Amino acid sequence: MKEDPQCRSSSGPKRDAIVQSPKKVTINENHTRTVRIQPDEDDEIPLSSKEEEYKNFAKVIYEIKFNDSYFISPGEHIYPRVIMMKGADPLMVKMSADYGFLDLIYLDRILKEIERFDEILKSEISKYAQGGSIYLKFYTISPEVEDGIFYPAEHIITIGHVGRNFTMDVGENDKPVPKITKTWIKNCRILRYKVLYNMAKNLYEKNFRCICQYNGWTLLTNDGKLKSEVLKDYINKFDTHRMPGSISTIKRACEARDCPTCRQNKR
Repeated sequence: MKEDPQCRSSSGPKRDAIVQSPKKVTINENHTRTVRIQPDEDDEIPLSSKEEEYKNFAKVIYEIKFNDSYFISPGEHIYPRVIMMKGADPLMVKMSADYGFLDLIYLDRILKEIERFDEILKSEISKYAQGGSIYLKFYTISPEVEDGIFYPAEHIITIGHVGRNFTMDVGENDKPVPKITKTWIKNCRILRYKVLYNMAKNLYEKNFRCICQYNGWTLLTNDGKLKSEVLKDYINKFDTHRMPGSISTIKRACEARDCPTCRQNKR
């Protein structure tokens, strides 16, 4: 399996400058009591090995039990979002982030929970964590495999400090495990495309600053004074179809978010 050569830049990390100014059922023809179940076409399409991994981990997330480290994020989602606390298993944290299920994680200066993350990302987060306990908020396009090509995950991560008297809302832990098929996996990715695009625009308007952008993740904080040039280019990658994804996913994602480039081409 090969990786899309355009979905990763060979250049080093990017960052913004710090500004110091302010089922169908059919009866057999013999009319006996037996029935034949007509499977959906999607059920008959085999999953790739990467999709099987995604499916198996999705089941783990759906069946996760509340404890001191894991909670389901409140709100309506077609897939569960997980809140993780200090003490969460590093492998669970990494896989939840890679597959797009991680919503929030709370950390102290030690950062043991993210020890499996990219070294450059950990280094940047470590600098920020010297000021006290922090949180990371994740917005992720999950990985995809189509026609033998692997399209890796894409993340926006916002970072901030946790204040005193902090409280957190958590959701209900009663989501049934859905039938996870190629279509379900694809639809999740398309929805995440729309969410990531809208979030990038929202954070751009709020002057979020890019601490560092590298290897599929963009780390942001809210202390910016000017519009982020890194986020501006990031949004433009969506509008010019340069984000990682198969042709079919990009097309459906563009329809879902009313892509300005596609709208212009229709004129």
